[in-house]
Amino acid sequence: MKKMYSIGVLALFMLISTLAMAQQRDCSTHDDMEYAMAQDPSLAQKIAKEEQYIQQKANDLIQQKAVNGAVITIPVVVHVIYSNATQNISQAQIQSQIDVLNEDFRRTNSDRDNTWSQAADMQIEFCLAQVDPNGNPTNGITRKASSVTSWNTTQNRMKSSATGGTDPWDTTQYLNMWTVSALNSNGRPGILGYAQFPGGNRATDGVVMGYNYFGRVGAVSAPFDGGRTTTHEVGHFLGLRHIWGDGPCGADDFVADTPESDASNGGCQIGSVSCGSVDMVQNYMDYSDDACMNLFTAGQKARMRANLLNGGFHAALAQSTKCTPPSGGGDTGCNSTIDSFPYSNGFENSLGGWTQDTGDSLDWTRRSGTTPSSSTGPNGADEGSFYVYVEASDPNFNKTAILNSPCLDFATGSSPDVSFRYQMTGNAVGTLELQSRNTGSSSWSTLFTQSGDQGASWKTANATLSSNVEQLRLVVNTTNSWQGDIAVDAISISEGGSSGGGSGCANGVSSFPYSEGFENTLGQWTQNNTDSLDWTLRSGGTPSSSTGPSGAAQGSFYIYVEASNPNFNKIAALDSPCFDLTSTSNATLSFQYQMTGNAVGSLRVDASNGGAYSTIFSVQGDQGAAWRQANIDLASYAGQDVQLRLVVNTTSSWQGDIAVDDLRITTAAASTDKCDGVPAYNSNNSYSVGDQVVYQNFLFELQPGQWVNLGECGTARDSNNSQVSIPVNAISVYPNPVKDILFTTGIDQQSTYVIYDLTGRKVASGAVMKEGIIVGDLNPNVYIIQLQANGTTVSRKFVKK
Repeated sequence: MKKMYSIGVLALFMLISTLAMAQQRDCSTHDDMEYAMAQDPSLAQKIAKEEQYIQQKANDLIQQKAVNGAVITIPVVVHVIYSNATQNISQAQIQSQIDVLNEDFRRTNSDRDNTWSQAADMQIEFCLAQVDPNGNPTNGITRKASSVTSWNTTQNRMKSSATGGTDPWDTTQYLNMWTVSALNSNGRPGILGYAQFPGGNRATDGVVMGYNYFGRVGAVSAPFDGGRTTTHEVGHFLGLRHIWGDGPCGADDFVADTPESDASNGGCQIGSVSCGSVDMVQNYMDYSDDACMNLFTAGQKARMRANLLNGGFHAALAQSTKCTPPSGGGDTGCNSTIDSFPYSNGFENSLGGWTQDTGDSLDWTRRSGTTPSSSTGPNGADEGSFYVYVEASDPNFNKTAILNSPCLDFATGSSPDVSFRYQMTGNAVGTLELQSRNTGSSSWSTLFTQSGDQGASWKTANATLSSNVEQLRLVVNTTNSWQGDIAVDAISISEGGSSGGGSGCANGVSSFPYSEGFENTLGQWTQNNTDSLDWTLRSGGTPSSSTGPSGAAQGSFYIYVEASNPNFNKIAALDSPCFDLTSTSNATLSFQYQMTGNAVGSLRVDASNGGAYSTIFSVQGDQGAAWRQANIDLASYAGQDVQLRLVVNTTSSWQGDIAVDDLRITTAAASTDKCDGVPAYNSNNSYSVGDQVVYQNFLFELQPGQWVNLGECGTARDSNNSQVSIPVNAISVYPNPVKDILFTTGIDQQSTYVIYDLTGRKVASGAVMKEGIIVGDLNPNVYIIQLQANGTTVSRKFVKK
C-alpha cells in the first residue's frame, strides 16, 4: 500500500477545472473538501465508512477472481439548465455523451490501444431512462431556463428547484446528471465538471458538467470535446480517485495497477515519468485532454463494481429497472429520432443512436477485423472499419440479442424502405430478424428473417416499410454452438418516392456534364450528420505545415479534412445530391485529390442506388504533394439514381490533411488514356527513379535502372517502347507503421498472404482483398508478411503500432 492520506481529508466533491486561457484542467478538490467538511463535520466519518467497504470488497473481488460478472446497466436522467439557446443542448449532443460513456466503460472506444496491458472492460453500461419516477414514459431529459451564468460547485444550487435548479429524480434509481451554463468553485472560474463521491448526501448525489464539456457533438469546446469530462466524473461518482492520489509520490488512489505519479498531467504528455515510473496519462482519471484519454484499469473496475454490488453505496442503482419502458416486454421507447432521409449507419464511431434492448439476454458488440472465434464471422466490415455482431461463444448459447433503432419520422405519403448487409457463416448459425413496430404500438412484426450458414460473403437484405413505422430492431437468436456469429453493417433507410411517382431525384441533378469546383460553397453537397467531423472549404494552403495542398487544383477553393487534434481518428463524410442517371447507359466520375504528409489516413468514395452504400474508390497514405486525378466508372449505376459520398478517415497525427477539388460527372464511358493516381508527365514525358506509376492498376515506385514512358492506361513502357514487367522489388506494403488496415502495391487480387511474428509463429493469413488486409487486432510489434504475388513469394517487414 502506498502512503495513505487521512480519510478525514478526502474530498466529498471531486472536481475538475480548466483555466480558459491555458486550456488546461485544474482541480479544486482540496479547497472544496475543506469547505464541505466545515459545513458538515460528520462527513469524514461517512466517507471513511464507505471507503473501508469499497477497499475490502474490491480486494475480495480481485483475490477471488470475481471482478468479471454480469453487465450492469445504469439509467441516466440529464437535467439541462440553460440561460440561452446554445446552452439548451440538443438531444443528439446528450445521446453522444451516453454513447461515449458506453464506449469508454465497455472499452469499445475506437482510440483504445494496448499501451497498458491492465486496461479493462468495466462491464458497466448506461441508458437514458425510459420511465420517470411517476411511471410515465420519458426520454430521460428535463429542461429548465435560468438566468444564472455560473454555478458555485460548493453550493449544489443547480440540484434543487428551491434554489433555481432542478430537483434530482430518485438518486437510488437514476444517475442524475446536470448540464449548466458554467461552473466556479467559490468564485474560481473555469471548472469543467464535478461529482459527489460515494457516502455523500443522497439528495445531492450525481454529476454536474458545463454544457460545452458534455458529449462530442454540438456545442462542445476543444480540447475537452470528446465526452471524457463526464467519463471522468462518473468514475468519481462510482468511487475512483484521481490517478495521482491528489498528492506527491507516495500518495494513493487505492488502486494497485495504476502507477504512482507526483501530480496531474495535462495536455497529452505520453511518456511522462515521475515517481520512478511512466505516468498513465491515458487514464480517464488523469487530467489529460479528451483525445489522449482511453482507459480504465482492472483495479479501477474492482472499485467501481464494489460500489455497485450488494452492500455498495450505489447497489440499488445497479438494480434499477428504469431503462425498461413502462409498457414492459422490452424497449419500445426511443433515445433519438431520425427525420432526415436517406439515413445510413455503418457503426464507425459508435452505435449511432441504436441502443441495446434491456429485455433480452445478450448484447450486440461493435467490432473491426475478424470475430474472436475461427471459422465463423466476417473477415472485416462490409464498409468502413466497423460492424456490429453477436458473439455466439459460450456463455452466449441459446440467448437473444436485440438492437433497437432510433425512432423514425417519415413524411406523409412516403414509401420508405430499408436495406442492410449481413454475414452469417459457421456450422451452427442461429437466426437473424429485422422487426418493426408502428407508431403507438408495442408489438413487433418481422420484416426479414434468415437462419443457418449463408456463406462467408456479406449479403444484402431489403425490406419495404410503411410510413407509420416508428422503430426497427435487429434480433439474433443464438444456438448451442460457438460457430454461429452473426454480423450486420451498412444499414440504409430511404423515404422513397411520394405519391405521383418520379425518378426519386426530384431535387437532384439530371443535366450532364455536371461539375463542382467548391468555389466558396459546397454547392448541393451536404455534411453527413452521422459522422464525427466536417469537411471544410479552403483557399490557399491548409493551416498545418508539411501536409495539405498549397492551393486549389482549379479555381481558388477546394474542400478538405483537417487532420490536426482534436480531429484524430475521426470520420468525415460529405453527401452528394442525387444524380439521375436513368436516361444514360454510361457515366464517369472524376475528381482531383491531394494527400501528403507523414500519417495520411484514407479517402474513399461510396455510392448508393437507394440501398446500402458500396465503396467504388479508395486510396490511403501519402500520395505526394501533387494533385492526382481519380476516374471512376459509374456504368453499373446507369439507368438508375445514384448518390455519392466522400469519406475520409483521419489518423492520430496532424500530418494527414486530405483535399478534393474539380469534381465532374459525365455520361461518357470511362476514359482509357490515363490511370487513377498517375502524376502528370514531366518535361521529358517520362518518369525518374522514385516516381510512382500505375502498372496494371497497381501503384509502384520505379527502381534504379528503370526509365519508362507511360503508354496507354495500365501499361508501362521503356525508352524503346517495350512493355516493362513489374519487378518483384516494386511489391510493397503501406502505410508502415500501420494501425488498422495494411494495403499492398504491385500484386494482383488473386494473391494470398501469411503474417508471422518475429518468433516465426503464424498470426494471420488470407486472401489479399482490394479493401486491404485487416491488422487492427495484432499486438503492437514488428511482423513479417509473406505475399504470394504474381507467381513469386516475397516477404516484407512492417510495424504494427
